[in-house]
Amino acid sequence: MRRLLVYVTSAIVGWAAVSLAAQPARGFLSKPSPDAIRVLTWNVYRNSIMQSGNEAAGDVSRTARFARVLKALQPDVVCLQEITAGARHTVALVDRILPLEKGSRWQGHGAGDTVIVSRFPIGERSGGRVEAGSRRRGHAIALIDSPIAALYMICAHFQSSDDPEDAAMRHRQAQLVISTIREARAGRGPVPLRSRTPFIILGDFNAIPGGATFVDAMVSASASPALPAEGGNGLDWDGSALTDAGPHHNVSRPEVYTWRNDREPFPPGALDRILYSDSVLTSVNQFVLDTTMMSEAELAESGLRSGDVMRDPEAGIHDHFPLVIDLVVRSDKGP
Repeated sequence: MRRLLVYVTSAIVGWAAVSLAAQPARGFLSKPSPDAIRVLTWNVYRNSIMQSGNEAAGDVSRTARFARVLKALQPDVVCLQEITAGARHTVALVDRILPLEKGSRWQGHGAGDTVIVSRFPIGERSGGRVEAGSRRRGHAIALIDSPIAALYMICAHFQSSDDPEDAAMRHRQAQLVISTIREARAGRGPVPLRSRTPFIILGDFNAIPGGATFVDAMVSASASPALPAEGGNGLDWDGSALTDAGPHHNVSRPEVYTWRNDREPFPPGALDRILYSDSVLTSVNQFVLDTTMMSEAELAESGLRSGDVMRDPEAGIHDHFPLVIDLVVRSDKGP
């Protein structure tokens, strides 16, 4: 399927100017606060993490590379895309890689080719889907009962390509996300929310530069003729816009792209996104993990290898990168 990744330098520079808390490059993998919920999103490419192989450090399979990344990151909640093997098989894999204490098991919920895996209990769950002919895209929805607070998550995979029909599918899915959150905030729908429940929308948005107005729509909730702008009625609990995290590579590097494939004629792009309700959540750390830019000392310390985030290191093929955000619940009560 074609992707049109027109590189927009001004957009990338703008993202690079996002203000981030100063942190040293070394140690960026560590969660800075014990109260933070670490969330990972990653398009892992067509069930590739389910390849034959094991999680041994010496294994070069995609399964082993995925395992090393999980062990290094120690996420609390994982949002995966391009997983059609289902939630049960994905949970079983994560259970083998990161077994929990006292016989606990990871929890999972899937919809379409998206899967949410959580070390915390998953309560209410749902999903959404848009279709156009044989094409289907959707998102898994889960209310996660973390020790800090309930977290409402939409783990999404949007349609790729620059075809008008595909662009229309992205906008329709964005409209569905917006209406779903509005309904949940009003205490209705399959997953009604209590007031000020933190929420996050993340995944592979296929946010092609120059064609990402649907992302702006979700951020501002001023979507389209079908969902007109409502002054002071953004999706966040205080009526404001959501925050688009815009993580940088390994925290402190200038790069912000989340997809790259040097075998294709398209430059890197920030296709994957993390949007969150900043009236109730604060990011204390966020980054695009890029093992290819880590030093030998950093790799050795974390148990990673340089090609672990690549789809096929031997062939020199990148793809989507893992995105990480560490979120804490705001202490102020707000409006």
